[in-house]
Amino acid sequence: MNIFYDLSRKVFFHKEEALTAVPFAKDSFLLSSREPEESYHFILHSDKKIRSVPLVGIVASKDENKYKGNFELFRSIQQGLEEQGAFCFVFSPEDAGEKSINGITFNKKMNKWVKCIFPVPNVIYNRIPSREAERHQEYKALQTFIRTFNIPYFNPHFFNKWEVHQILSRCSELKEHLPPTEQVESELGFTDFLERYKKIYIKPSFASQGRGIRLIEQEPGGTIICKSIKKIEKYTSLSRFLRSYGEWFQTGQNLIMQQAIPCKTLKDHRYDYRILAVHTGEDYNLMGIGVRISQRQEVTTHVPAGGKILSLKEVAAPQTKKEILKIVKMCGKELMEAFGYVGEFSLDLAPREDGGYVLFEINSKPMTFDEEDIELKRRQQLVRTFLVLSEHKEG
Repeated sequence: MNIFYDLSRKVFFHKEEALTAVPFAKDSFLLSSREPEESYHFILHSDKKIRSVPLVGIVASKDENKYKGNFELFRSIQQGLEEQGAFCFVFSPEDAGEKSINGITFNKKMNKWVKCIFPVPNVIYNRIPSREAERHQEYKALQTFIRTFNIPYFNPHFFNKWEVHQILSRCSELKEHLPPTEQVESELGFTDFLERYKKIYIKPSFASQGRGIRLIEQEPGGTIICKSIKKIEKYTSLSRFLRSYGEWFQTGQNLIMQQAIPCKTLKDHRYDYRILAVHTGEDYNLMGIGVRISQRQEVTTHVPAGGKILSLKEVAAPQTKKEILKIVKMCGKELMEAFGYVGEFSLDLAPREDGGYVLFEINSKPMTFDEEDIELKRRQQLVRTFLVLSEHKEG
């Protein structure tokens, strides 16, 4: 189907005389009209006869009138939707009006992103790139817009590690996979935790990709070893260490501490699983399992910090996928009940030395996976899920 955007009247329309009004977006229609002097042309492909055109909005950020985000991902999603007879656009929170949204969409014929005014979309996919942007007043206004029109909202917000730990701890089956975790609030609490477990991680509650993580070990003689992804520090006593890291115990630091559970290694390097899950509209499916192994340092296995990618076949047992899928579905259920429609998430999971798994953390709005097959499956499933959600008229 060919659809057009009238640049003078700022409306979408079609030219097929046999069709008078085609349902478009949540509560709008494409009407038949002659092509004006200036218009944008878009081609929607579908094996089935198009009876309606779902519209997906991707919310990103805008800085000095320039949109920010993963445009390669956005373009890929739009292409996938167009192949299914649907349409897609990118916008920022401040673009939402009373009954319409300003935004941009990719025009293949012109090979560029073009500005249009869009009706209320069937689904909104949250790809706001920072926690700071989610705290702005414009974002809160967008949430009101979403509630007003009862729009399915895919990915409510970034996760707080401490909040997620508390949520998952309520499930007895998941609790056995969680390392002992507490908030960093005082020197006394930190000291008690370190003396209890001897080897612990300190993590910022709001960070991702291993940023700000420290691995701290108290040796038998009282020496403290503090490792980051960049350096190793050695302190002759706990008091000397505490003097160097006194800022951890100031108000508003939002740090958590976790026991460093002994995990399996390969050639003396620890490895873990990076798992991607996407909701189908019915349940969570595994898009894939990536394996990361530490190399230059043992604090994290993240590739930007020197980690290396392994094949799942090198480390996994035959039952690994089945066991991980069970954990994924339990996590998804708890997250959905707490936050709303968590459409996708990634997990950092590692096999324990003594059997079972330890769940380090869960991340919303997953970054692009290095494994091309996993990323392709993810994008294909996102398109299918958006179409399923579009069919739910009441959100």
